[in-house]
Amino acid sequence: GMNLNETGIPTRNQILETYCNYSHHYHQNETMKPQKHQQHPPSSVVPQSLPTVLRLRPANLEEANAWAGFYLSFLFFKNCVIVHGVAQRASSGVASSAMAHRVAELLPEMVRLARMIWEEYPPPAVASSAGGGDGSGYSRL
Repeated sequence: GMNLNETGIPTRNQILETYCNYSHHYHQNETMKPQKHQQHPPSSVVPQSLPTVLRLRPANLEEANAWAGFYLSFLFFKNCVIVHGVAQRASSGVASSAMAHRVAELLPEMVRLARMIWEEYPPPAVASSAGGGDGSGYSRL
């Protein structure tokens, strides 16, 4: 097999650590102006009445790891929607590429992977005022 350490591709943990470090750096420097690609306001202008999950705050590695499966499965789902559109255009004869049929063949495997990631790494339960109906005060997102 291929030695991934020699490829220069960061590991999952390295990516999450970089994200958390950037997040902490951003929040420590409140004078930092958001770039065009950063449309979020600084946490000081976010109303405190918003639920905690919606307030911007530095990420920590444990929390980032807990949500990583959710974001990865969401990414796969988003790509499934795109590939489904490619498949629809291919079947109606208006595809923008001669390879569209081959891309469309990937859809079942992509859906399987999205579901597998969701099942193996579900999002954590979060506190909710409404709760999940079981009296725990938690619900699944």
